[in-house]
Amino acid sequence: MGVCFKLTAFKKVKYSIKVAARQVAEEQIKLSHEFECGPQKNIRDRLAKHLPEDRIKLIVEGLAIPTFRMEISRMDDGRHLVQLTRGEEEFLPSRELAAHEDIDWAINIQYASIVVDAVMLVMQAAGIEVSVSGSTMKETVEDTAKAIEKSSAFQQAIQKIVSSWKAAGGVTEKSEAIFFLLKDTYAAGLLWNIIKSLCREMKWYDWLETTAKVSAMVVAALVTDGAALIAEIALTVLAAVDFARKIDNVVQLEEI
Repeated sequence: MGVCFKLTAFKKVKYSIKVAARQVAEEQIKLSHEFECGPQKNIRDRLAKHLPEDRIKLIVEGLAIPTFRMEISRMDDGRHLVQLTRGEEEFLPSRELAAHEDIDWAINIQYASIVVDAVMLVMQAAGIEVSVSGSTMKETVEDTAKAIEKSSAFQQAIQKIVSSWKAAGGVTEKSEAIFFLLKDTYAAGLLWNIIKSLCREMKWYDWLETTAKVSAMVVAALVTDGAALIAEIALTVLAAVDFARKIDNVVQLEEI
């Protein structure tokens, strides 16, 4: 009796996950038609034709989820100090940039937060409200930094978003830069590792639904050249102060 009940419950969960994933894919296809000529103007109003307000709110907040804040200061001896905080707490120990290895570490850890930000944005766009503990975020960022350090190809991909962001003439170009970073993250196999790490505190069925929804969104975005996702990114880029600061930090670190 117990086994039959569990099997029935699993089938129901599996079915609901399929329905949720299909809904996300269908939304993206509809939105791709809405934005086939680019984000342009009135993004929020145009999204509202297809998405409820709570979903739009998740998108708007997509780049406002805290990873950590990096502060770079110049000390009296001319050297630089990096401090990493999350809220009022220390995220990682402060580090003096005394050698090239220290600068490389700081750049990589900031790169990692940029990539994690982009992944959390696509999760929010898929309708998943991201909320993780400080310890989970720390492990996710550190694991991502290690993966970046091992891949020169992916390092070049992240360098590309920094240069593209700096050269961008407006919101659309910045949104496209994030979209291409997501494509590179997906191609490198990092997307799922980051999502798995962020979702380590979830129940198994929530994790399955998250994976299914994000998979549906990414595939739909790739086959439609990102028309909808770029528009959704554009909606949050308007207020992406912390994300822009991270790009500035990388530029500053590269000049030290």
